[in-house]
Amino acid sequence: MAEARARRTSPARYCAAFQENEAAIMSDKNTKELGYVELEWTCPTCKTRNPGTAKICSGCGAAQPENVQFETPAQAELIKDQEKIAAAKAGPDIHCAFCGARNPAGAKVCHQCGADLSEGKARQTGQVVGAFDPNAPKEVKCPSCGMMNPASARTCSRCGAPLAKAAPPQAAPLPPAESGRGNMGWVLMAVIALVVLGLGVFVFMGFRTSDTTAQVTNAHWERSIDIIAPIPVRNSAWRDQLPAAAANVSCRQEFRYTSSEPVAGAREVCGTPYTTDAGNGMGRVVQDCEYQVYDDMCSYTTLQLGVINTVVSQGTGFAPKWPVASLAAEQKLGDRHERYICEFNGDGKTYSYTVRSLNEYEQCQVGSRWKLQVNSFGDVVAAEQAD
Repeated sequence: MAEARARRTSPARYCAAFQENEAAIMSDKNTKELGYVELEWTCPTCKTRNPGTAKICSGCGAAQPENVQFETPAQAELIKDQEKIAAAKAGPDIHCAFCGARNPAGAKVCHQCGADLSEGKARQTGQVVGAFDPNAPKEVKCPSCGMMNPASARTCSRCGAPLAKAAPPQAAPLPPAESGRGNMGWVLMAVIALVVLGLGVFVFMGFRTSDTTAQVTNAHWERSIDIIAPIPVRNSAWRDQLPAAAANVSCRQEFRYTSSEPVAGAREVCGTPYTTDAGNGMGRVVQDCEYQVYDDMCSYTTLQLGVINTVVSQGTGFAPKWPVASLAAEQKLGDRHERYICEFNGDGKTYSYTVRSLNEYEQCQVGSRWKLQVNSFGDVVAAEQAD
């Protein structure tokens, strides 16, 4: 259905739609247009290379096929002729539905058979043809007589034979790896294997436990309270995010984000230029760009509540007390911490275990018997009172 509607569209409406689409492409700030080049096509009959705008093969007279594949010429140069540029921007060619002849955008009747082009089919556009390389090979060798010809030549200047497109230069092969580096690789792998093995043994020893019965010999506790007050703290933030109370501010330029659209003061970073098919034998040379935005990253000082001291109370028995703190101006009590430790003796060894709560600590009566789970490092990982 969509194709049928496209074929019923008049050439004038078709060209207007193309120009609107082209304008939309141009408005994409991420794509930068460098200009236009004339493409080329290879005749499927005689293999002659022809200019992209040529409708007839210069070698055998065959018409340019409807499914022609355009290529970037060996030496592509940006077109400077304004008439050719305007023709490149006019839109894709239309193939006559009756004789297959190729007609320029905007034509109303076929130049070859006179048929109404409202039933014609426009060529596809926008396909990437290849990279745009102004430094392509300068010469190409004739396959028939060996004569060197300019890369832009399509026939040999000596014998007239069709010339193949110059091949791009091949990348130099990577040098073979030195034997010493190969040995270093094996050494590195061996070191990594030993480290992994050592970690495995350590984890295994930590999780491997044995049970023992021990008797409580002592129980002691420790309680502490943090004292907090405003202290100077050094932080960093973008200039537009600095707090009002920031002091001792110093800034430097740093990368902040990437934008697809131009931003004042941003650094433009563009990729390799490439050519897209304009659908009329011409190619649109573009490159994708992004804009790296830099901004002031600032270091500053503010006052924040922080721990300036900790008061501690320690003792034995089962009546733990919180320490008494004397506060100066602007000082406050902060977090409270408490630890309850039971000490055991069993099988001629001593063990220490930090219980989880005061209620559990109160069960650590001297002389009581407990079941302990002890790992291979001698640490108690779990404890419960024996029946």
